[in-house]
Order: sequence, then C-alpha cells, then structure tokens
Amino acid sequence: MQWARPPGERSQLNNLHTNYTGAWLVASVLAWLPVVGCGGQSVLDMATTPAEARETITTALDAWQKGTSQKDLAQSNPPLYLQDPLYTRGSTLQEYKLENEGKVVGTGISYIVTMKLKGDAGKDDKNRRIAYRVVTRPNKAVTLEEGIP
Repeated sequence: MQWARPPGERSQLNNLHTNYTGAWLVASVLAWLPVVGCGGQSVLDMATTPAEARETITTALDAWQKGTSQKDLAQSNPPLYLQDPLYTRGSTLQEYKLENEGKVVGTGISYIVTMKLKGDAGKDDKNRRIAYRVVTRPNKAVTLEEGIP
C-alpha cells in the first residue's frame, strides 16, 4: 500500500475543496459590490443652483404676497410648488425678507425668511421667522423646513 503521493499530485478531494473555496470567494466579492459601490465616493447632484434657488423663492413669496393661490402657482409655466401650511390655509403675507444668501443643505438650498402675516379677524399681525428649502429640478419647489430656525 502506498499512502504518499508524489510531489505535485493532488487528491480529488483537495481539488474539490479548492474549487469551492474559490467559488465562495468570488460570490462573496460580487455580493458586496452593490453595498460598497465601485469607483469611490458618490456625491448627489445639486437639485438647483444659487441663482435659480433665489429666483424661485422670490417668485413664490412674491406670488403669495400678491394673493396668488397655491393652485394657480402650481399651474403656472413652469409649475412652482410652495408648501407651507400658512399659505395653504390662506394666511395673507404682507411682507418678507430673505435673511441670508442661502445655505446648501442636501441637494437644495435653505433660506431663512422673516415674514409678516396679517392677523385673523382683527387680531395682531404675526411676525414669523421660517426656513425654506428650495430645489428647481425636476420641479421648482419651496418647502417649509420644520424646526428650523
């Protein structure tokens, strides 16, 4: 009986183990590719530019100040969406002022706005300080940022 194999000769069991180990290694690497990605860090494209964002927020707040309805604003060309419960409920915007030049937040630009709203039924006018996030792609939208400033 000969138990020793000549140098360079491998058993079928040893070959099978090597093949499965290699297959598992390849499968593991392929499974992790979607998780870790390829080609380095990914950065989301901005959904606006500073100039477009400023024009959009100014257009939206001017329309609110003039009494334009939310529906009419959304049906303008191009459509513009202003999402604010005060606007939706029909509060009258008397005046506003952008406090900053805008700050990049996520893919949009955030503005702090001081505004004066007309009081309801003889109540005092209300001064508010509110943050809005602005994007212009794929649609022009000005959205209230809750809890800021």
